[in-house]
Amino acid sequence: YMAKPYSPRELLARIKAILRRSGADTAAAARYLRFDGFTLDLVERTVVDAQGAEVALTGLDFQLLKYFVEHPGKVLDRDALSEQTRGRESGPFDRSLDVQISRLRMRLGDDGKQPRLIKTVRGAGYVFAAEVTASHA
Repeated sequence: YMAKPYSPRELLARIKAILRRSGADTAAAARYLRFDGFTLDLVERTVVDAQGAEVALTGLDFQLLKYFVEHPGKVLDRDALSEQTRGRESGPFDRSLDVQISRLRMRLGDDGKQPRLIKTVRGAGYVFAAEVTASHA
């Protein structure tokens, strides 16, 4: 139940949450996405490294990483990333996305000076450079 008036963004978020809880959105899709020794579990919303240790991520970190992993090799501009993770476009002086990517790199052990996973494309955005494989088990 939602009381009027409501924003379309709130409606979409509630629908996604219900589908995620019911498992309907992952029935046909792969559950695990693997990249560079990491395993991203889309159902449990966790990331495990090559040694089997869980990587501590915030909800925003997970959303950002999931979007990168779902679009490997594509240059993603700041507005698209901000829209997917925050539901809004970033302003011209908004550096919060850059800080979030920096924190995500740190949590994944990706060096900001010589990144191997999330690379900066000057003037265009960011690209996820690792090869991604999907599986159900």
